Amino acid sequence: MSTLRIALPNKGRLNSSAVRLMNRIGFQVPDSNSRTLLAEFGKGRYQVLMARAQDIPEFVEMGAADIGITGLDLVMETRRDVKRLMDLDFGRCRLVVAVPEESGVRDASGVPDGCAVATSFPNLTKEFFGGLGKDVSPAEVSGATEIAPRIGLADVIVDLTETGSTLKLNHLREVGVVLESVAVLIANPRSVEEKRLSIEEVANAFGSVMNASKKRYIMANVPKDKLQTLTTLVPGVSGPTVMNIMGRDDLVAIHAVTNEDEVNGVIAMLKGIGAAGILVMPIDRMVL
Repeated sequence: MSTLRIALPNKGRLNSSAVRLMNRIGFQVPDSNSRTLLAEFGKGRYQVLMARAQDIPEFVEMGAADIGITGLDLVMETRRDVKRLMDLDFGRCRLVVAVPEESGVRDASGVPDGCAVATSFPNLTKEFFGGLGKDVSPAEVSGATEIAPRIGLADVIVDLTETGSTLKLNHLREVGVVLESVAVLIANPRSVEEKRLSIEEVANAFGSVMNASKKRYIMANVPKDKLQTLTTLVPGVSGPTVMNIMGRDDLVAIHAVTNEDEVNGVIAMLKGIGAAGILVMPIDRMVL
């Protein structure tokens, strides 16, 4: 079987989460402090290439990598011919239009024609304002976009934000959303055909980790006469698993999966029907 090459961000906001995801499926990828750019796993079946997130769409399109993790914003900006396989559960942010707090512009449609817009995303910026019937002039910058209005480079910016706190710190106000972004797994279209099984193996592994990340495994000893109540209290994946306890006719052991944010309520309800020995554990992988 030929080697599947996977491109990961070597630094930046996506790096640690991408590396953590790879570690959870069994690939002990070097962290961002390592000088290793290419590592092999699975007796040569897989290679991991560390690259800049903005270069990954190009690398995947050209076949330097078969699949890669990068931001949807970068895929849309670079407009590379890649296949979007799945959205991942990290890297959520928004590409927004922002103006100085004292600006009279209240909405992106109020940005005047010919306005200079500082951004690292000139293609998305032109496309967004074109959709509003506006002809703006992107002033391309590679970083620190939020200081552009203060140094007179532009009166408007288009930049990524997660919480909006950096915008506020720089006395900027959001007036429009260009794109809702997230980390995505992308693939070279030819690789999807030629290395389908290997790609599906990795994608399914990612899916099993994401399925498990917000679930918890619950075990408890429950009075046998309360079993009918369990299907509503602890639904699980296909219903709770019930097992006999050696030497006890009055109790059964139940195993179930529940949402992480519902655990405290489930524990309270279990205690309410007389359950004991309640254990809650994280789930490493969950294949649905």
